[in-house]
Amino acid sequence: MTHSAVEVFPDDWHGPATSVNHPVAHWKLLQFALQSRADLVVASLWRSCPTFIALKVMRPRTKTVLFLHSAVDVHLLDKLFNRAAMMLADEIWADSASTVEARVPAAARKRARVLSFLTQRPPALMDVPPGGQSRVVTPNFVYWGRLQSEKNLEHALAIFASVHGLLPDAKFDIIGPDRGALAQLRARVAELGLDHAVNFIGALPQEALMARADNYSFYLQTSLFEGMAMSVIEAMGMGLVPVVTPVGEIPSYCQDGHTGIHVTTPEETAQRVAALVAAPESWLALSRRAAERWAQASLFQDDYRGACNNLLSQK
Repeated sequence: MTHSAVEVFPDDWHGPATSVNHPVAHWKLLQFALQSRADLVVASLWRSCPTFIALKVMRPRTKTVLFLHSAVDVHLLDKLFNRAAMMLADEIWADSASTVEARVPAAARKRARVLSFLTQRPPALMDVPPGGQSRVVTPNFVYWGRLQSEKNLEHALAIFASVHGLLPDAKFDIIGPDRGALAQLRARVAELGLDHAVNFIGALPQEALMARADNYSFYLQTSLFEGMAMSVIEAMGMGLVPVVTPVGEIPSYCQDGHTGIHVTTPEETAQRVAALVAAPESWLALSRRAAERWAQASLFQDDYRGACNNLLSQK
């Protein structure tokens, strides 16, 4: 059975801008979904769930998917709306097995599947750059992602402060949009006396991020919770050694001492980093294994297309 190519509607206009929390926005979205008569509807994030539920009630034969991107419910409405949508969805797709285990009720897991979230394979940084000299291992750290409380970046700063105490030339670049944490993080950097070593870069396009990657040897992320943690995967794919909290799906692909370092105390973590900087061959072994872990991984677009075709082919 074949299906037509995916259609998008870049020029559709649905009236003046409306808050996603306003009932009018949900009514317009429902109207659009009913009029378009889609073969398959995929909903993601809790605010889309009321429209998703209404559509499934009004058009029960429409194939529907609820897509989960995180291993935790952010708040009560998130939990209630997503659970209700799970009851009606034909399938539940998730970014990781840990998300399925944490959020999908046991009775609904037979309708769940995990999709790859890797959209492209980042180019692994070369062991020997042009010029013939081996790549230099430096105590340079980077984080990219949203600057918000659940990313727990104050703990990352505590770890970096310990590293800086051992390796005074260490640097830490923090890249990403502010989601309410930037002012507090800047204040913490000042308290630690690290203004000269920590830089807040702001948001960057993917291409610019990739271009900067060879400035770093370590990726530092200390999230309180995660799903698949795409930033960690991207960093590993480029050969950066991840220094991360083992939450969500991270422990399944970032093994402590094999493809990365699991964060413990700031002092112990800093000692392990310093040991790698002092032994470049050990860092290089971790870097190679980290990059190899994702060299042949399936891509999101392939998994997504395959899952759509599979569901649409079902009677």
